[in-house]
Amino acid sequence: MKPTTPQAQTLLNSDYGKSSKQLIDIVGQLRALGAHLDNIELPRVVVIGNQSAGKSSLVEAISGISVPRDAGTCTRCPMECRLSHSTGSWTCQIKIRTEYAADGCSRLDEVTELPFGPCLTDKNEVEPMLRRAQAAILNPHMPAASFVNMDNADIGGASVGGKKPLAFSRNIVCVELSGPELADLSFVDLPGIVQNAEKELVTLVEDLVKSYISGNSLILVTLPMSDDIENQKAARLAKEADPSGERTIGVMTKPDTLSAGSTKARDLWLEVLEGRRHPLRHGYYCTRQPDDDERARGVSGIAARDAELAFFRSTPPWATSSHQRRFGTTHLVQNVSKLLTQIIRKALPTIREQVALNLAGCTSHLDRLPEPITDDPASFVYKIVTDFCIELNEMVRGSPENAELVQASRRAFCEFKAAIHDSAPPFVPYENAHKIPGKLVIANSVAARAVMYLEDVRAHLAASITRELPGNVPYAAKLRLLERFQETWDDSTLRCFRAVEQEFSKFIVLLVHSHFERYPSLASIIKPVMVDLAHGCAADTIAQLRFLLRLETTPFTQNDHYFNAYRDKWLAKFKDARAGDWTILDLEPCLTIKRSPVPSVVVEASDSTPAMPTSPHQKRGQATQVQTEPKRRKARTTTRTPATPAAPADDPPPSTPQSVFGKRAPTNVLATPTAVSPPNLASTFFKPAAAKLSQEEHDALVPEALATLARLGYTGLTEEDLGRLRQADEYEDELAVMAEVRAYFQVAYKRVIDYIPMAIDHQFLFKVAEAARTRLPARLGIVGTPNATEKCAAYIEEDAGIVALRDELTAKKKRLEAVNGKLQEFGMPV
Repeated sequence: MKPTTPQAQTLLNSDYGKSSKQLIDIVGQLRALGAHLDNIELPRVVVIGNQSAGKSSLVEAISGISVPRDAGTCTRCPMECRLSHSTGSWTCQIKIRTEYAADGCSRLDEVTELPFGPCLTDKNEVEPMLRRAQAAILNPHMPAASFVNMDNADIGGASVGGKKPLAFSRNIVCVELSGPELADLSFVDLPGIVQNAEKELVTLVEDLVKSYISGNSLILVTLPMSDDIENQKAARLAKEADPSGERTIGVMTKPDTLSAGSTKARDLWLEVLEGRRHPLRHGYYCTRQPDDDERARGVSGIAARDAELAFFRSTPPWATSSHQRRFGTTHLVQNVSKLLTQIIRKALPTIREQVALNLAGCTSHLDRLPEPITDDPASFVYKIVTDFCIELNEMVRGSPENAELVQASRRAFCEFKAAIHDSAPPFVPYENAHKIPGKLVIANSVAARAVMYLEDVRAHLAASITRELPGNVPYAAKLRLLERFQETWDDSTLRCFRAVEQEFSKFIVLLVHSHFERYPSLASIIKPVMVDLAHGCAADTIAQLRFLLRLETTPFTQNDHYFNAYRDKWLAKFKDARAGDWTILDLEPCLTIKRSPVPSVVVEASDSTPAMPTSPHQKRGQATQVQTEPKRRKARTTTRTPATPAAPADDPPPSTPQSVFGKRAPTNVLATPTAVSPPNLASTFFKPAAAKLSQEEHDALVPEALATLARLGYTGLTEEDLGRLRQADEYEDELAVMAEVRAYFQVAYKRVIDYIPMAIDHQFLFKVAEAARTRLPARLGIVGTPNATEKCAAYIEEDAGIVALRDELTAKKKRLEAVNGKLQEFGMPV
């Protein structure tokens, strides 16, 4: 057998061991705390019936008290009767439970149940006190205490306190009765269902009845035998709420109104009582209450019950029925009390679970709402604005929690880099398009651009000559070529900045929303201030970016080694193309590949060893990439790997890397910008004009040639340097200009792809974040203004909906905690 949990064991030892009195009492206490307001179904007995159906008489018979009856003072609000058997003297305490607002219909967040008047010990005082309590409920514009000693004549007037009373109210008069002749029972008496009245009033009462008989309520419907059961509105409402008849008990009233000759009517009602017509699970009861004459004579409760018993024993067909326990108020009360107790016992575990779930859900919902502001308004506003500025700074500078904007900026910077990269001078080292060797594959980058051939360059140089000496290239010619590749830089730069600015604007909107969503007034000021600040910094940034681009219009570099290395490399490659070494005609910049040094023998010689001659392709005075050792030592032969400085890297675009005019570059160059060594250098950049050698023979001869040159003193050479040993070209000047312009592009490209993004970061993103720290407090008047507290209080005034929701949830949590505490207290062993 599965062991029971401590909670289940407590339940078995307590709830199911409690008496009817305790069970009924705990439900009353839970209702007084407002547990039923949170969709927690508390078992109860609800007495309903048509007007003049004998409902009030039944209530009096069960409770032993008199209720208001005369015209104008019938039941106009629910009355909850709590009966408790005791050995002490009879007592009555009337209370008012307020669940609804002054209009009698709008539900309150907090339920109050307060005593109305003193504890009564005289039954004759109950009826007038009930009138006053009902009047207090129907006149919510006046304090309830003012009705306790009010004269009945003042209560029944058309107006009380200058205002017309409510016709009906959902607030409740509670009557707590205790005495030796009472059974343990609790029930609610509702206003009688009216039919011949104003439509609004009829609807109000019916809605009230329907709300009470829904759920798990036990419905006690009074059925006067003076009318057919099919004609009674109360019976129809009960049927609608409980179609299967599981929760309905029929109470037949006024049997003495059927005359001796109404044999057929009596037989029909007997069939109902015995379950042959309109059957109900809990069946029907028949009661007979004192008539007007008997009440006028002041018949006692005991005498009324004796008369009731005598009536059923002597009146056919009731006297001969086999269902004698279905006759009389005493049997009704005993069975209803027992049934209510059973329902409460069965419902308590569910009630506990519902309370626990509702409390957990309420607490969770409340925790998701922002805490109410209790700090000084100025200090609080300063704090949340500072928090905003801190996160803004983290957003523009980047952090593990705020990386999105930096990543978006990096994407824009990469696109900018690609755009600048694509603006490289479109030089093609052939005379014209017709001179391009037929074996070359024309790459898309050539077909899609207006390229410059050697004849175009020659024509450009010739058109620029003024007073230059022979053999000198005009500076203006080179300058114009340099300017050409920069023509698109302004647009590319502006496009890059606008992309970053757009992303920044999106993040600012999100950041303002996340920090100030709770404070619409504050957000309405913060957002335009940030927009203005961003616009101002954007204008300054654009001016700074254009200044940086203007610097590039004047050719200048002190990075001589970088420039010379690329110039020599491009010159060698252009000559390779002229020698027929290219297989693909492409304008993509070549990737610098660090060559694996060729093992060579260095021969140390005397100081008189001749210096390495300049390349036959190199003009006088032109810088050379090959350097000689500054001093030769005496002969000592050693084999070593010469340290050859690699040419600076030429960043490829984000697309698949290509070499300048042919072979595909190694893919790892993109991943690592440093130089790499391909396995087959000869096949990549060098194919001799006399193509009779096989590839294997070519690959074997290249290292031998480099080793031989090294033995002659020309150390540090690579396969790429051999291209400069080719014979002079008729377009030597043009090739040199193309190499210089292409090399300077690389210098400028390297500068601009760094400085533009850095300027955008510092002049725009960082500057906005820094300026916000001072601009926002000043604009909001947080510090140094005489009315800062009043301003800040207005800024942080919360949305009325959030305030109302928090108050509602707080009241609900307080109510559920009280209900849960009461259940825990009740569930503990006694």
